[in-house]
Amino acid sequence: MAERPVRVVLANDDHIVIEGLRSMLAPYHAEVTIVGTAEGDPEMVMVPHTEDGADVMLIDAFSRRAAGIDAAVKVLAQDPPFTVAVFTDNDDLRLLLQALRAGVRGYLLKSSPPEELVDALKRLSAGETVITPALATEAALLAARALDLGGWPGAHLGLTRREAELLTHLGEGMSPRQAADKMELSWQTVRTHTRNLYRKLGVSDRASAVAIAWREGLAR
Repeated sequence: MAERPVRVVLANDDHIVIEGLRSMLAPYHAEVTIVGTAEGDPEMVMVPHTEDGADVMLIDAFSRRAAGIDAAVKVLAQDPPFTVAVFTDNDDLRLLLQALRAGVRGYLLKSSPPEELVDALKRLSAGETVITPALATEAALLAARALDLGGWPGAHLGLTRREAELLTHLGEGMSPRQAADKMELSWQTVRTHTRNLYRKLGVSDRASAVAIAWREGLAR
């Protein structure tokens, strides 16, 4: 059976921008289908207009600097049955951190080619947290320097060296399974590290783990 397309809702305060996104994704209709839109000022609670279920809401950047994040916060407050991602040209790591803290699962730069955006939407639909590779690399380097695995500053949160290393890989956008390969550990071992890491940080997902680590001063 063929894999069904990812069902995407497009959000922005400008109908022309939404139509531009729709046109950009049109050649990938076998992988991504637009099932609705959410239009309006980001200060308003945006409810997607769709007759079908959605997998991902892609919030395009608004006219104000952080308005896309504002809109994401409004949407996430409704406990939506879909993943929220921000599509922006702003590569400020502070906004990335703000987005992760809000519960955004994707932070995608507009400089990414269309095929990379499509791949990101598919990964988001599969439950991954996705950050544009170039930005994720920069964030991971900051995290690696701040964590300083040899010095092990995560000890004040009760993290072991392996848990700190795992947190760095999660900050790069890896899934726990991908981190297991990178760390050359069994999936069972990394699953245990992941469970312990989440428990010590008091979180239940990758994005929140990385965000709290940054908030606690482990990454800046």
